[in-house]
Formats: sequence, C-alpha cells, structure tokens
Amino acid sequence: MAELKAKGARRAIPLPVSAPFHCALMQPAQEEVARVLAAIELHDPRIPVAANVTGGLVENAEAARDALIRQVTGAVRWVDCAQALYAAGTDCFIEAGPGKVLTGLVKQPGESFKYLNVENKASLDATSPRWPMNGNRD
Repeated sequence: MAELKAKGARRAIPLPVSAPFHCALMQPAQEEVARVLAAIELHDPRIPVAANVTGGLVENAEAARDALIRQVTGAVRWVDCAQALYAAGTDCFIEAGPGKVLTGLVKQPGESFKYLNVENKASLDATSPRWPMNGNRD
C-alpha cells in the first residue's frame, strides 16, 4: 500500500477477504471450476442472469457456464450489471450481506428504484413488508 501511495494512489486499503478473488492468482481455482462445470448439465435460465464478468445478462446455459468460469479471475463489472438490469426493467435491488457497498455504486439521485439491504434478521424483517412479491408477503 505504501508503494501504491508513493506512486500517486489517493487511497489504498486492505480488503478483509479470504482469497484473492477476481484476479490471476485464482487461475487454479478457475481451472477447477471449468472442470466441474464441464461435467454438469446446465439448462437455460428461466430468467436472464446478470453476469458480473461481462456486465450483461445471460439467457442460455452455455453463456452462463462461460460467465461462471471467467468470473473467478475476471474483474467485477457491477455497475454495468446494474445498468443492464435497469434496461431489462428491474426496479428494486436487494443487497444481501453486510454493508451497502453495491447499492452505493449504483444508486443515483432522483431514480425511482428501490434499494434495500438485508444483513441480519432485523433488516430482513424490516425489508420484507416493503418487498413487492406478487402483491403479497408469501
């Protein structure tokens, strides 16, 4: 981090992660994911799936398999994914997990989208009544 700052980085912080996800250091894991996925029969998704490695939506099994493999070492294109989801008609995002980092990356002032965060039982309970699931809470 000191070297990055010396070269002009405005901010460098260590990330509390368990592995070097989304970079070349994960190549052995990517090869294992590819091996396992090659042995599995995948079906086309019923709804389009946002692929973080492309930033777009995938609608068939082979594109999903390719995206799953490439995402192990590929950069995450979350903002592009959110834009693709907006274009497809998404109007509510629920971020599951601690914090609101992803929501903060896509939230724009004046938008009519709903942004909800679920990180524990209390936030799930607070979110559930606000989530429009087929007009009921079932």
